[in-house]
Amino acid sequence: MEFGQTLNELRVELANCIGADKAEGIPWSWVATAVSRILSDHSSGVSRAVVLAELESAWHQYTSSEEQDSAVQRTLGGFFHRGNTAPALTALFELRIVALEQLAHTSIWMWRLSGSDTAPKGMLPPRHSASKQMSAFVHQRFYPMIESAEFEGFFGGRRALYLAGLRGTACEEELKLLPTTSAVFVLQVERDARLMRDFFGVEVVDTQPVLANEPAFDAGQVWGVVDTVLQSGEDHATPHCAVVEIAVCPAGGGQPRLVAVEFRGADISLAQAFHRGDCLGLVCAAAENSSTLSYGAQTLAFVLPAAVKVPEATATGVRSPRVWLSQLRPETSGLTLLVRVMAVSANMPADNEPFRRAMRVSDGTAACDATVWGALAQRVAQLRAGQTVLMRKFEAHEEQGGVVLNGGLDIGSAIDNVSAFPAVPHSAALRRLESLDRVRAPASRYVRVSVTRVEPLLDEMRDSRDLAAATKLVHALCGRRLVRASSGALECAKCATPVADTKSVFALAVDLDDGTAVAHARVAAHVAAMMLATTPEHFLKLPSRAAQLAALAKPLGQAFVVCLTAFTIADSPNETLLRIDAACPADDVGILE
Repeated sequence: MEFGQTLNELRVELANCIGADKAEGIPWSWVATAVSRILSDHSSGVSRAVVLAELESAWHQYTSSEEQDSAVQRTLGGFFHRGNTAPALTALFELRIVALEQLAHTSIWMWRLSGSDTAPKGMLPPRHSASKQMSAFVHQRFYPMIESAEFEGFFGGRRALYLAGLRGTACEEELKLLPTTSAVFVLQVERDARLMRDFFGVEVVDTQPVLANEPAFDAGQVWGVVDTVLQSGEDHATPHCAVVEIAVCPAGGGQPRLVAVEFRGADISLAQAFHRGDCLGLVCAAAENSSTLSYGAQTLAFVLPAAVKVPEATATGVRSPRVWLSQLRPETSGLTLLVRVMAVSANMPADNEPFRRAMRVSDGTAACDATVWGALAQRVAQLRAGQTVLMRKFEAHEEQGGVVLNGGLDIGSAIDNVSAFPAVPHSAALRRLESLDRVRAPASRYVRVSVTRVEPLLDEMRDSRDLAAATKLVHALCGRRLVRASSGALECAKCATPVADTKSVFALAVDLDDGTAVAHARVAAHVAAMMLATTPEHFLKLPSRAAQLAALAKPLGQAFVVCLTAFTIADSPNETLLRIDAACPADDVGILE
């Protein structure tokens, strides 16, 4: 697939731009997703230099911790400033526990907190940060830690931690901090080796944490390597939720899976405590579903900073290399796959889901079935055989002895139709031109051709105003053709349900010539509208058949750069069919190079 080669080239070029030792350090899935978004944003074309510039900017934003670190406060001085408001409840503090003490004749525990000894990279530590100390009431959530033998000594030695939701109150003429549930405790490899082994099954080998055993007991633990941090409002994070995605490896090795850890409400700021490559540990994590956890009412959170080097295979096992269908393993999530569509099923409603479709996909190494649910299933209905698509955030499961893919908007899945990207025909630097005589199935190739004939496909189901038989009626929801049921009502051929909303789209084929060969190809509806420089609704308003035929003649003799998809179908496996999935006038190419 040509798009895959383009991604590999851009990945290497990005590595050269940022000074990386090798492209393997840049996750393939990250490059694929970023390039897909860039092409979607530049529908009229984009130069390779602009793509690289946007990739470099996005990469620095993805990997840089300075912006997050600048929001972390490392001193308690803000609570002592006269005339100023106290720090916001959303502020995240990196602090040290100087002492732990119990109030006399009570069961109340207090921390004595000071500013952190650390500072963001390239900055000096805050002046006098250690001189400002405050007593803080410990929330009862952390009492079991204080009173448990497993955590003996844990709060000594100036233990570092992140706290959010801090509020001060005057108590016995001293400003003290009220209890908060929002906390992340910072681990150290040598100091906390026993705790990591007992709670998370993590063994320290040559100063490196390795998930090797089952924990000593079951308390809803999870241990993984931070892959992505989505602050509130970014990507799939909602305005009231921050998400930390971690790669979780099974004990003893195996294929890692991506798990999303959600921080909601007052705990959102805690997501700033994590950076890519850090190890995150949770105890009593609240399970939302098989691939999503949340920082819940009883959760304890720990972070092992990435300054302690994590083996590359563990940190990026899910996302760094490209994953091929032949490598799929059951119970893997967060998969990004570049595949070719072989077939799309009709709608198969389930008990609690009215929309469910199956896709058969291939990437040259293997073929696989994918089940797509909900609103995403309706978008899948618009895909056609032979098209190249990028499947993002899919899960793999075992079914009847094989591996199948599952996806839906509820787990963040998305499908980008690469073959239909209008930016690529416009952008000479992002694709190569082939000659028409070398296009073979299965493939999507970019060819510069002239249109020598326009032919209506004569679909029977069309608007009565269509006098040239150049359009067809389709289901507005999924774009598939309509059939008439025995009752006389219109039904969608793929949704198998009565249709309330219909629309007219162009149904055309063209003859093409590039000097090396001639070919006959169907034209995707949106491409036909571009070639005719009109919309179906405007076409249907033309007053006569002659006027409509004249409109159909507009592309004749014109040159276009087209994405020509060659494919076969099960009914005629020996016959190669062609379809134009994207195109632009040849004169529009190169203006951005």
